[in-house]
Amino acid sequence: MDVAGYLDLSSDVETALNNGKPLVALESTIISHGLPYP
Repeated sequence: MDVAGYLDLSSDVETALNNGKPLVALESTIISHGLPYP
């Protein structure tokens, strides 16, 4: 499955990916709505 059409990467992220640098991705639903109580 090719997901490249669904992703919008900044030039900084593309550079990090191309150079094998670590990345951190945040899932936006959790940021917007908060974590549910366990």
